[in-house]
Amino acid sequence: MTSSSSISTAVSATTATAPVHAQDVDMDAVLRRRATATPDEVAMRFLRNGEDDVVDLTYRQLDQRAARLAHQLRQQLTPGARVLLVLEPGLNYVTALFAIFKAGATAVPSFPPVGTRAVSRFASICNDCGAELVIAEGSLRASEERLNAALSAQGKVPAWLFAGADFFEALDAQPEVAQGAPNADPEFPALLQYTSGSTGDPKGVILSAANLISNSRVLDIRMGTAEKHVGFTWLPPYHDMGLMGALLLSVYSGFTLVMMTPAHFVQRPLRWLKGLSKYRVTSSVGPNFALDLCVDTITDEEVDGLDLSSLKLLFCGAEPVRQATLDRFAEKFGPAGFSSTAYVPCYGLAEATLFISGKADCNAVPHRILLDQASLAAGVIAPATLDAPATAIISCGTVATDHVMMIVDPETREPMPEGTVGEIWFKGASVARGYLNKPEVSDEVFRAHLARDPQDGPYLRTGDLGFMMDGELYITGRIKDVIIFAGRNLYPQDIEAVAQACHPAIRTNGVAAFAVTRDDKEHLVVVAEILRSAKLNAEDLENVEDAIAAAITLSHGVAPHTVHLAPVSTIPLTTSGKVRRSACRDAFNAGALALAKPRPTPAAAAEADTSTLLPQE
Repeated sequence: MTSSSSISTAVSATTATAPVHAQDVDMDAVLRRRATATPDEVAMRFLRNGEDDVVDLTYRQLDQRAARLAHQLRQQLTPGARVLLVLEPGLNYVTALFAIFKAGATAVPSFPPVGTRAVSRFASICNDCGAELVIAEGSLRASEERLNAALSAQGKVPAWLFAGADFFEALDAQPEVAQGAPNADPEFPALLQYTSGSTGDPKGVILSAANLISNSRVLDIRMGTAEKHVGFTWLPPYHDMGLMGALLLSVYSGFTLVMMTPAHFVQRPLRWLKGLSKYRVTSSVGPNFALDLCVDTITDEEVDGLDLSSLKLLFCGAEPVRQATLDRFAEKFGPAGFSSTAYVPCYGLAEATLFISGKADCNAVPHRILLDQASLAAGVIAPATLDAPATAIISCGTVATDHVMMIVDPETREPMPEGTVGEIWFKGASVARGYLNKPEVSDEVFRAHLARDPQDGPYLRTGDLGFMMDGELYITGRIKDVIIFAGRNLYPQDIEAVAQACHPAIRTNGVAAFAVTRDDKEHLVVVAEILRSAKLNAEDLENVEDAIAAAITLSHGVAPHTVHLAPVSTIPLTTSGKVRRSACRDAFNAGALALAKPRPTPAAAAEADTSTLLPQE
């Protein structure tokens, strides 16, 4: 621990409270141990319709199911083969994932290839990793020829294993099989986690067996052992927070995980909170947008039927956590027993397997600080005053156990004093080995050293900006996203929050702010999505543009060069719901962003209807 006046050479944490199992070389070893020690305990509970169609899988069932599939995979795969996993979320997905681990192959989770954008991403990932096999839903069999055409255009076509419900039913009917020899190499590449692409093309992060164990361990420590947990997730298992922060963690820690699909959550967010109530869930995960969605769609009458008093840990990550969102959620669901002490704002990256930092005290409300906006723009941390614009930043807690975090000047590579904004560097057992097929980028990102001490490292350069205060991390933005205007650093998430709050017609999580260059000058562009239900005419849309420009000018002293109003689903998002600002900027520069269309006034509509009855020239 360092004082506010000293140089922050390192921030680290250690503990001896977590049980260490020498046999847990990889996640398969963990599952085997669970299947032996507690064979009949429920490992996974899947809500097939998001509500009352429930199916359970015990540790023994999961272990044997995965072993049968692994036996089949070993017969058709070369050692160390990469297997693309594109099954829909559910128990079959979990089975296939552990089967890949057991078969001595490398799992490559990916979004199912449905839709033009998803097929393109799927083909890119498949080609980059050189997949030998794709495990897919049986429903994709009809699309095999089309998907193979997309794959052959980029590289080699892999084999397919179409594993629908009938496939797994047949698997369950097979006799038990002898387990193969367990993996003895902690450095074996267990998983390739392709980044969501918020700042560029997806890159395959090489995660070893030891990385997965390390991340599970630090999360297990952070959760505490005071009580037996019950988890709940609707996050996609091909995203790092859903996979490492829920699915693998639950097996490592030995608690039941209740699961439903992302689609069932988005269709009706109430299902998530009803699940928390019904199964007395103690731990769950949810990005910022999910909390907003619950507040916006769940009625007061529906809140009356909830009991959220059992929820002790609500991990909030995957995108910037906003104080306004936490306040709205707590106010809405406080009457149902929800406590703000449950919030666990956290920070992580796929390159660090997942978890880097998070709230340490499970019984405390997350810390937040109110900063002077102008000082923050200059990279200086100063308390807010009553007569100047302020920015609220929520603490992302303390660094993961047995890991080290530093705030570093990204240009000089010198450590920064506490209370000064710099790049977040991180080192420890959870840091991945690098990016697949990208040695130069891997050296730059994963093997950084301090200028004054080349022996101190290697560190992971996160590309994120933040500062330390009283031993806790506060995130301010990404280096590539920062907008430099008249010598000031403007953080896009702050601008987006102001725009979001200025008019009710703007969709939650539907704003992107970025800079474009015109005539050698940087200009601020704000893209905002308009709700379908808003039904605005041309004059209304102009009023929204004016409201956005006025709010940003007042709060940041900068007038947007362009305010672009767009229909819903225009702004590119990652799989976790983060705004892809660089992709949005590229689309804007290419003139490819759709414009929100005004709804005609009643008089104009009547005139338009009449005109269609007239003869046309």
